[in-house]
Amino acid sequence: MVSNSAGAWVSRGRAAILELLAEQHAAPVVELEARICDRPWRDQPKPIDPHLLTKARKELLTEGLIGEVVATTRGGGEVGVLHLSPIRRGMARSIEDAAARKRLLIARWKSWARGSKHMPNLIGSGGEAVVHQSLLASAPYGYRVLQPTRGEVATIFEQPVPGGALDNAAWLLTMDLRTQTPTTPYLVPIEVKNVRHTLYPNHWEIYQLLHKAAGLANAHPEYPVLPILVCRKAHYRAREFAKDLGFLIFDTHDQYVLPSERIDLTHFEEVRTELGFADLTITNQLNPHLVDWFSGVVHREAQRYAPRFMEFGRHQVETFAALRRERLRWRHRTVWLEELHRATEEHFGNVGSWAPSEVEYG
Repeated sequence: MVSNSAGAWVSRGRAAILELLAEQHAAPVVELEARICDRPWRDQPKPIDPHLLTKARKELLTEGLIGEVVATTRGGGEVGVLHLSPIRRGMARSIEDAAARKRLLIARWKSWARGSKHMPNLIGSGGEAVVHQSLLASAPYGYRVLQPTRGEVATIFEQPVPGGALDNAAWLLTMDLRTQTPTTPYLVPIEVKNVRHTLYPNHWEIYQLLHKAAGLANAHPEYPVLPILVCRKAHYRAREFAKDLGFLIFDTHDQYVLPSERIDLTHFEEVRTELGFADLTITNQLNPHLVDWFSGVVHREAQRYAPRFMEFGRHQVETFAALRRERLRWRHRTVWLEELHRATEEHFGNVGSWAPSEVEYG
């Protein structure tokens, strides 16, 4: 019988990392996660959770079975690349060549995500474009998009959005099925996090949305607020967290890149295949699955999720403000997360297992 304990999955993660490095000679962490966490590695029954792969990687580093070399790329960024350790005789040159190649590919990919005065952030803009087109296509199902031409929403109720501009926002009008009359419209703030890492409840990106949404809800409590996060991939514990706090998450399972003449398509394909980024996609068109989700799931779940956010989530502004700080140290983040979990449990009773004491996050 196959064991599904956390320890068993860590052991599978260790084996997968060692096999991958033996095959590739060198690989950055994002490649490990793309090949082992986004899809099953070889004969594994399913993908390995990133936090368990992180534990496996740390164990191997501590035991000296793998090593890491951090070097600066031509673009000025630091990239860490893992390799088997100790380096066997005759393998040093192969590892050095593979590591240099992986650093080059990572630098290319990061250049699409950084943006500059000469070129937009093609990855951030790509995700926002796909969501905007999908939201516009959902308009016949009750959405009034606040900024139909550009997506980004900086002001609502003629006031700046608390905490900064939103990637998108809309009013959602639903119908009372019994009386066939419109209900009070929902205000739907939307943030798009088109990032490679799997989002957990400890990631700051989630709280950027919640902080802004709470500010809007507190300023105008007469309108129920339904926050929506669109990302490449969220962990199931993030879904438990969303259910408890009263917001919705949609996984695209793609990392979008805005079409641009500045992208060399040969280079793009090399990044996809050599780093295992199989979901990297050049597009600015709608996602039909997201349109279906906006049109169906959001309508069905609004009356369940928005009241929770208005009853509890909107009152956690101070906590959200702290947790949205990208550079907040883990020991401090843990304190805020544990307090948020405790307060949620005290308010609602039985809640999900997303506190830091209950899971080692990736």
